[in-house]
Amino acid sequence: MPPSASTARRYLRVADLARLRNLVFAPRGRVEGLYAGRHASPQRGHSVEFNDYREYSPGDPPNDLDWKVYGRSDKLFLKLFEHQTDMTVQLLVDASASMAYRGLHARRPAGLARSWLNALTLVNDKAARSGDDLVYTHPSKYDQACLCAASIAFLTIKQQDKAGIAFARSGLADHLRPAGAYPHLQKLLTAMEDVEPRGEAELARAIHDLTPRTRGRSLLVVFSDLLEDPPAIIDALSHFTHRGSEAIVFQVLHADELALPRELNEAIFVDSESGHRLRLNVDDVRDPYHQALRASQQRWARELRSRRIDYNTVSTATPYHQALEGYLITRAAMQ
Repeated sequence: MPPSASTARRYLRVADLARLRNLVFAPRGRVEGLYAGRHASPQRGHSVEFNDYREYSPGDPPNDLDWKVYGRSDKLFLKLFEHQTDMTVQLLVDASASMAYRGLHARRPAGLARSWLNALTLVNDKAARSGDDLVYTHPSKYDQACLCAASIAFLTIKQQDKAGIAFARSGLADHLRPAGAYPHLQKLLTAMEDVEPRGEAELARAIHDLTPRTRGRSLLVVFSDLLEDPPAIIDALSHFTHRGSEAIVFQVLHADELALPRELNEAIFVDSESGHRLRLNVDDVRDPYHQALRASQQRWARELRSRRIDYNTVSTATPYHQALEGYLITRAAMQ
């Protein structure tokens, strides 16, 4: 049975289940699995689904010959079939310190330590000197990533496919192997709730380490702010997809990263992963920053899509279900 109101979690609530009920998460290509399922497989053999013909070659099993075609053409052809198989989805969530950023425009929840301010954190200098509570509006990037990941895990398991999760934190961390039952979904949700973003992601190493743990053709879904070396990450993703698997990348960015807050003037920028602090006049860097950000996003989109890897930007200012629904509807239209 799917999660009920009594089992709803931080990253998968009752309202989410209603929104997700009519959505489908499917692979773009073919997949391989151990059990009969609903997705096309490149494997050949007997099945309920006829696929194609090919000419007979000596040694082929005569049981697969289509004698009706032989009667019409006087040539021997074999019938080819497609297996239907399950899909395995590996979710990889960036759990580095930069993913904990929440923004500066709503009062900080009680008990939230100042250490949550992180990469590209914008610290209002006056508030920092006075000790006033900083404020947050949107979910953290990690929260937004987990909300999307939990939804995809639910859709995957609802379709009787398998979902697993791992976290990129100093490489690969806390990997839960894919499974396809609702109790396993609860384990995935617990893992997301238990992780505290900290340190560096080392996303490329995490992908490389996850690749040999993935059987057959699978689907890797990465959630990260991508604040690391692009060539290394692109190389790791290419290594994963080289075996016939598919990858999807969601770049999760805070609204403050996508557009520097207008009310900031002089501010201290703090890198949560290195502790480096830099005082800047925000108006002086606003336009160059936005130009550099757009160039970076365009590069990610160009490099990944040229390798048939889906690339999507998700803002914390956009309700996660809207971002996910928009992507899934577009993806379904491309099947």
